[in-house]
Amino acid sequence: MSVKLLNVEAEGRKFVDRYELMAEIASGGMATVFLARLAGVGGFQRLYAVKRLHPHLQGESEFVEMFLDEARLAAGIHHPNVVPILEGGAGQGGYYLAMEYIEGDTFARLLARAASLKQRIPEEIVVRVALDSLAGLHAAHELKDESGAPTGLVHRDVSPQNILVGADGVARITDFGVARAQSRLTATRVGQLKGKLAYMAPEQAQGDEGIDRRADVFAAGIVVWEGLAHKRLFKAQNEASTLARVLQEPIPRLHDVAPQIDTRISDVVMKALERDLDKRYATCAEFADALERAARDSQRLGSSRDLLGYMESVLGQEIQAQRDELRAWRVKAEQLPGAPEVSTGSVSGVSSDGVTPAPVRQKKSSVLLIAAALGLVALGGGGYAALKSFLPRSAALPGKEGRVAPASAQSGRTAPSAVAPNMAGLAGQEELSGNEKSPPANKTKEGSQGTSASDPSAASSNVQPKEEATPQAEPETEPKPEAQPGSKAQPGLKAQPGSKAQPEPEARPKPKPKPKPKPKPKPKPKPKESALDAL
Repeated sequence: MSVKLLNVEAEGRKFVDRYELMAEIASGGMATVFLARLAGVGGFQRLYAVKRLHPHLQGESEFVEMFLDEARLAAGIHHPNVVPILEGGAGQGGYYLAMEYIEGDTFARLLARAASLKQRIPEEIVVRVALDSLAGLHAAHELKDESGAPTGLVHRDVSPQNILVGADGVARITDFGVARAQSRLTATRVGQLKGKLAYMAPEQAQGDEGIDRRADVFAAGIVVWEGLAHKRLFKAQNEASTLARVLQEPIPRLHDVAPQIDTRISDVVMKALERDLDKRYATCAEFADALERAARDSQRLGSSRDLLGYMESVLGQEIQAQRDELRAWRVKAEQLPGAPEVSTGSVSGVSSDGVTPAPVRQKKSSVLLIAAALGLVALGGGGYAALKSFLPRSAALPGKEGRVAPASAQSGRTAPSAVAPNMAGLAGQEELSGNEKSPPANKTKEGSQGTSASDPSAASSNVQPKEEATPQAEPETEPKPEAQPGSKAQPGLKAQPGSKAQPEPEARPKPKPKPKPKPKPKPKPKPKESALDAL
């Protein structure tokens, strides 16, 4: 499929909502179809076909409703032979439809390419394209609404231009823009024809409002006839002559125009082109079954693998060249500003609203501090006292920053809820040497008393007045009195050269140890040991 790349260097990057436009695929009287991409995290990218309503029609309610009808109707059809509409919306660029991008070409362009080379598309390939298209049309005709009632959908524009033949070997029906259904928002005006006149059924060309799925059967018959005969069936120099051929002139028999076509296939196609509704196939499924039987009997039944090989031989180099052009275009575009913010959430997505980014992982040190806090909570009062002995006077005990510790901590009891949430007070203790050990409480007391008694002046010269309390209060029941010059240092104070005297926490009774699941073996009684020693 030949596309016209947008000049990103001269015009800049263009977006329709969150889709970045890359190239123009086709343009009609109502809308333009662009090749667009949707980028995601980690270099993810997916291509879409975005159909945008023309700017001058954005304010016309009739065309807007027709556009919305196409989105609403086609979105309910789920079949591998129908191009799915994935999203419909309105952004800064106006109303748009986001469809799956089919890498390949239309059946009309394949026919034109073969005619320009004075070649014919093999009969097996034409039959395969016809069978796939009929399957997609039948799925659309069987569409039901939310209540389970048939919608009565009729495509009304079945033509080679609306059949996409993919490079994957599958043909798909597309463009339900003028489809008729009972639940449409808009109705066709009296005397107004929608669709291509050269591919209309007689009842549709006459403006009959009661047409049904058999009109699509007739249109599909025209497509198959032209694909096998490599000749236009009703097309004339002007619309009046074309209309006369559709309504009145005899329809030439396929085998007479193309004698190489088997008569069984020709008969099936001619039945689909019956002007009498009662003689025509009632459904596209019935047409497909008859065509498949005739093609199998005449050894002209092609498979999806055959279609895949044909597309590779005809469009393989062109598709690869287009991929290279798109890759080069993407490199240029990504060097320019204007890219929308990429959501860190799921891409399949596909919501226009941003997704909250995933929380950033905590640092390893924070995890270690939390683990240490939980361990101190498990130790109870003894762990709390050990934690306090390592903290400087100005450091806040574990708790919420800028708030006073809970009443349980102020009364001398350990508050687990105040220790676990925030371990910011431990951040400054990571530089402590692992060789420093706290002496036992009784020895520390005695040593500090001895130093004060032997040299009171030394203690008083190193003791400084206590600073004002920091916003994070220390949970003590009663603050220690300040040391005055010339007086003895109070017990629990250890004087260090050039530093403030830090009060030693009062010894608190250790909680009784909890019984362990596996008690240790009791030591042997001393009397028995002395008796054994005597022997």
